[in-house]
Amino acid sequence: MDEQQKTREAESDRNFQRKLRTVKFLSLGIVLFLVADIIGKWFLPEGADVPYLFTALVWCVSIILGVALYFCFHSIRKRSLKTAALLVLYLVFLGSLIAFRFFRLDNPNLVGYRISAIVLPFLGIVICMAVKRIVYWYGIGIKKLFKLETTHSALFIGAFAVLGAVAVMLFIVGYRMKSCLGQQGIDIYQLYTEGEINHNKDYAGPFRRYDTIFNDLNEIQLEAARTNGLKEAVKEDEIEDNRQLQLIETNRFYVVDKLTHSSPYLVPKAAELVEDIGRAFQDSLFNRGYNRNHRITVTSVLRTREMVRELQKSNVNSSENSCHVYGTTVDISYLTFDAPEKGRTASQEKMRQVLMEVMYDLRNSGRCYVKYEKKQTCLHITVR
Repeated sequence: MDEQQKTREAESDRNFQRKLRTVKFLSLGIVLFLVADIIGKWFLPEGADVPYLFTALVWCVSIILGVALYFCFHSIRKRSLKTAALLVLYLVFLGSLIAFRFFRLDNPNLVGYRISAIVLPFLGIVICMAVKRIVYWYGIGIKKLFKLETTHSALFIGAFAVLGAVAVMLFIVGYRMKSCLGQQGIDIYQLYTEGEINHNKDYAGPFRRYDTIFNDLNEIQLEAARTNGLKEAVKEDEIEDNRQLQLIETNRFYVVDKLTHSSPYLVPKAAELVEDIGRAFQDSLFNRGYNRNHRITVTSVLRTREMVRELQKSNVNSSENSCHVYGTTVDISYLTFDAPEKGRTASQEKMRQVLMEVMYDLRNSGRCYVKYEKKQTCLHITVR
């Protein structure tokens, strides 16, 4: 009978210990989730919300991490093995998050959660190492302070209730600080996606009739082309060997479109102008708070006489006396732009407005002549 009683008590004790362990690692997981959620909400932009599926993902990650940390601390006794196990756990934890693209910054609202994921294992280790000692020394201090002989007194229990209330208040205060680092979250996202931080604001530009402003006739542009460009038109097989011409290619400032009736060559002065247009276009957008990496599109460049005649068959507006044959003239689309995939991107109308303002300034400073082409939806630009 005594043996059966002892067996039942041992089994009951084992069941109790299993339940206690379950409560402990679940509690650790819940605390880790609350901390991750608090840090994540600190970096939320004002008025933004976190998707429920992402919150569920953070919850699952926190519980799994809590279970793994508890196992490492309570199942591995040897200190060296425990340290190695914690290091492997941290590497596996980060590796798993990277593999599942947890750190992909496709949503600026979730930057804080990505940051919290990096520090969460360290926080779990601190909790596992420190909480037991803190509770022990707190209990010893309470007993000495109030000269208590037992831990079952109401005063002792009340002191620990106060400690629990302080912990709860810390979490409440943490949640009430939502969005306190919202701008920093936006800055981190922008630094990652664009390589720089932009606090500039957009403003509405004045409405202008660009077809009346950019009305430099072909005769005026032709005179500038003859002055600054090739002395005579080249044939197609002579373009690459002509030392007066410079190849222009898609780069960080502009995109050279697929050319059908022209060749991507300009005299150096015109090539410099195109690059300056692209650079000013990017700077102007940046000064309005947009990603700097927007690019203009060059749709037509150098033409031979043969290309001009071929183009006249399909374009009745094409002139036989084309400025394009002198390597001084480009067409830049005011409807087609290359916008970046990440960061704050501008609308087509905004990019069109900015391009027009850039050309307005360059034309007024004497850098070029500009003709607004309605049917071709481009700006016909000749260097001066």
